[in-house]
Amino acid sequence: MRIAIIGAGPAGLSLAYFLKRSGIEAEVFESLNRPGLKPCAWGLITGIEDLVPLRKESIISEIKGFRIYLNGKLVFDVRGDRKLGYIIDKPRFLEDIASEVEVRYNSHVIKRGSEYRLQDGSPLKGYDRVIEATGHYSLGKEHTIPAIQYITDYQQDPEIVEFYFYSGLLGYAWVFPDRNGAKIGIGGWATVDTLKELVKGVLKGRVLSFHGARVADVGIIEERLKQGNYIGEALGTVLPLTGEGIRPSILSAWAMAEAIKEGKPFEKVFKSMKIYSAIQYQAKIIKGVKEGKISTGGLSRVLTSSDPDLVFKIAIGEFGKLDMLKLVGRALYDVLFR
Repeated sequence: MRIAIIGAGPAGLSLAYFLKRSGIEAEVFESLNRPGLKPCAWGLITGIEDLVPLRKESIISEIKGFRIYLNGKLVFDVRGDRKLGYIIDKPRFLEDIASEVEVRYNSHVIKRGSEYRLQDGSPLKGYDRVIEATGHYSLGKEHTIPAIQYITDYQQDPEIVEFYFYSGLLGYAWVFPDRNGAKIGIGGWATVDTLKELVKGVLKGRVLSFHGARVADVGIIEERLKQGNYIGEALGTVLPLTGEGIRPSILSAWAMAEAIKEGKPFEKVFKSMKIYSAIQYQAKIIKGVKEGKISTGGLSRVLTSSDPDLVFKIAIGEFGKLDMLKLVGRALYDVLFR
């Protein structure tokens, strides 16, 4: 069997890596000249260390705590000895995986109907299956939100990440440590101008550069899941409440590799994983706010008034029904999830 994978992001490269380890030939097509160029905060929650290479050279810092603010007021300041995650050098991390698999850079693949063609117009031939790992680029604006980020020289504590919630924003701002300073950004259901205005109160240090991107924020796209040839952000594997996408994308790639190896439907394999239900639970909360079942301010108060360990479990998708009931209460749970 020979598999073509479109996109050399976390999902596409991880899938090629998993398939190679299973003895299945795979080739990745990437339109850019290197991986990891999409702007993001480079946060990675623990849990994938045994799945893909995570070398110490790719780790900028280990995260052992977090601070949460509501409307500028510090609500939680949690720190311990337990490793919660990492700030990684995403391009280097992906290059390490890419070095283990076959990648064709500067190779733009165009989809026309059900046919795939290379940029010179020639058809993509010789593959038994084509998997799309094209990230947010293949999603419409109805499936994504804007996110902007400033690279600054502010010296953030390398073991601490900060999150800023606002009563009037379905989204949040962040301050993440970087190798030479901090990444300070914001994303949410608002205009870019509104986001820029809100994040002014969070900006620290001298701004070195600015960039932005759109991020999937509506949960798993069920139609694509049923089709069975999408993984990663192109499928919607981003936790809607937090915007975490690297780890969920890698997990979706693992599910696809298992489905291909075992000859099972991808939908069935992926739906059996905790990350699927976690993404869909969070997506229902976002949908509930947009439909007026709970206000933006109400959601912010729920997240910032609950036990921080519970909030962290919800944020990273390691929760069950009982945890969600503890977070939102029985009455709101019934409104949001039934």
